[in-house]
Amino acid sequence: DEDSELTDQDIEMADSSKPPSKPTGTLVTVSMLDRWEKDIKKNHSIKSLKQLLLAFYSASHMENESEGSESSKSAYRIEGVNIFNKTVSTAIRVAPAAFGQLAPVVNGKVNRKKSKKWAVVQALVKSYLTGLLELLKQMSDPTMIQYLIKESERMVPYIVCFVRYTRNFVKEILRLFGSPAVDDGVRILVLLSLRQLVSLAPSEVTDIALKGIYLTYVRHSNVKNISSLTTIQLMRNCGVELYGTDAKASYQHAFVYIRQLAIHLRNSMQLRSKESFRAIYNWQFINSLNFWTEVLATYCGDRAEEQPGLCATLESLVYPLTQIILGVVRLVPTAKYFPLRIHCLNQLLRISSATGIYIPLLPMIIEVLESPEFLSRRPLKSTLKPLMIESHLKVPKEYEHTRVYLEVILENVFGLLADAFASQSVRIAFPEWSVPAILQLRRWRKRVGGSWARFSKQLQGLLEKIDQTSLLVQQKRSKVDFAPSNLLGANQFMQDTSPERTPIGVYAAALRKIRAQQRATLVEAEVEN
Repeated sequence: DEDSELTDQDIEMADSSKPPSKPTGTLVTVSMLDRWEKDIKKNHSIKSLKQLLLAFYSASHMENESEGSESSKSAYRIEGVNIFNKTVSTAIRVAPAAFGQLAPVVNGKVNRKKSKKWAVVQALVKSYLTGLLELLKQMSDPTMIQYLIKESERMVPYIVCFVRYTRNFVKEILRLFGSPAVDDGVRILVLLSLRQLVSLAPSEVTDIALKGIYLTYVRHSNVKNISSLTTIQLMRNCGVELYGTDAKASYQHAFVYIRQLAIHLRNSMQLRSKESFRAIYNWQFINSLNFWTEVLATYCGDRAEEQPGLCATLESLVYPLTQIILGVVRLVPTAKYFPLRIHCLNQLLRISSATGIYIPLLPMIIEVLESPEFLSRRPLKSTLKPLMIESHLKVPKEYEHTRVYLEVILENVFGLLADAFASQSVRIAFPEWSVPAILQLRRWRKRVGGSWARFSKQLQGLLEKIDQTSLLVQQKRSKVDFAPSNLLGANQFMQDTSPERTPIGVYAAALRKIRAQQRATLVEAEVEN
């Protein structure tokens, strides 16, 4: 293992007998940096490259000088911000290109066996990586962090030559990925670097990256306010992208973590205590479900044709994940947890719509409408602002039983109903499948419609669109020439028609647009406050 055998002996140190509190070494100047850069570019000078890297090492360890660390005994010393910036930018710009000349990258990899100068270059590469990692630890400015990560992409073929540096690099960029101090641009660059690493490094690095990005996401998935939702969504999308790089490794990690969620749920169902319920009804657990929902919906649905092997590997996890979400919905089925139920129903709808696997959603959606909150209890009047349930799992106490809270729930329930009907709107059995739910909805409208006039009118519009869609399916069905026993023909029925183009599909899309506009208004108002 070259990584364990090689040392950084080529990094020269000044006389250690001098007091560490007084930095020694040659003072770096602009003319020295320019001379080294010119010599490296023109003559491919290893000597000048070595001097530049020693200066870069000193610059990256400047913050440790007061502690009497190795930076105070370096061959060079850096004084002033301008010299620091010049040293760092010159090294980052020149060193990777110089390594490329001395140990060329072919097809994304460094051929260490055929590279005659690798024995000389490797210590220089490790010196550069040491300085780069130290800078990543110290930097707090998002622009500078983006610059360092972007430039480090050129070093990935060299990083993967050393297991220790690969681990340290992955650990450091994942720390930045979860840091609240960085912006979205940093997180996207971290994803790109991880994808490149995974494509070049051994399977051990793939496991570290997949495990690391998921656990980093979970650790930082607590929703504190509206603005944190966007960050969590981006982190989730990045994680989902990385899980599309290796089918075998992705399945192994998904299986382990989905199984962990199932064990937590089982323990909660057996203990049935407040503490056990809190272990499930929290943002980390729900956002873990969101993560795996998106992974399976993406690679077993949206992009199944692009990566059929990955789809075939992950498809067996759809059923256990669905069962976990159903268990979470039923754990505490009370009105105060309607927001959490809506989150879970959206997850199930996402899986069903993307994969085409039927999940009986309508009964669970209609259960909300048949709650005593709507059927028997009179809602309390309130002047509270509308509740944005995207950032809540449990209704705040001041909102309990209020009309403003129940109106938000009804808006989301009707949106779910429209989406659920739309997802099945091109199925050959849609007219018959929709009948029980239609009867329940009409009965609910007749019973409580007077108390919720606006929503009664909206429900009437929904029922009309369902009837129109049933009529469309019946018209198409009257023209088929196969028997009901022909499953292949039934599955191919209306396959050229998008659910979005059916009457209920158009209606559902319009409702989603209205909800998105309302959400944007609420977010804007909260940000201003």
